[in-house]
Amino acid sequence: MTIDLREKIMTEAATRFVASGYHAVSMREIAEAVGASKAAIYYYFADKEALLLAIMEHSLTQLIHIMQAGANAHTDTEQQLIAMVQGLLGLDAVQRAAMRLAMFELQHLGDAERKQFGMRYEREFIECIRAVLRAGQASGQIRVMDVQAATWALLGLLYPFSLTQARGHDVPTLSRTLVDLFLHGVGR
Repeated sequence: MTIDLREKIMTEAATRFVASGYHAVSMREIAEAVGASKAAIYYYFADKEALLLAIMEHSLTQLIHIMQAGANAHTDTEQQLIAMVQGLLGLDAVQRAAMRLAMFELQHLGDAERKQFGMRYEREFIECIRAVLRAGQASGQIRVMDVQAATWALLGLLYPFSLTQARGHDVPTLSRTLVDLFLHGVGR
């Protein structure tokens, strides 16, 4: 299967933006890397900001699908969280690069685009985790707690793994370990 030019541009740009920073990468450099003209890049993206936004939106859509699939895969809260975490830890290098891009380069979007992206992130990605936790509380599978704080704690636990591949770890085992740590702590 061949990768279409738009996807190839987004992949190359994401990789370069993460490696060198958004401002250090030119559209010409991206065009040369994918073997296309600058005009071809501008056919798909109005400007560099539009390219950045497209990369971030694509990445967010993938993350949302992972969260929804995990939430829908089981009715048990722990199993839902394990499926979600396993999906996130299983991201390939390009997907992780796009996640890092969203974390570190969001400020380069215009105010309206940044606000819209943030609202979608909150409404579709974060809310999926909160919904699983609220349902777990309602069913008595997990104790009642501040769902927002618990959501951020889970994401904080996963943060180091979002920056690099879970090298040296079996992803399913690591996912179970991290969710167990999140739900039960390290105490006896």
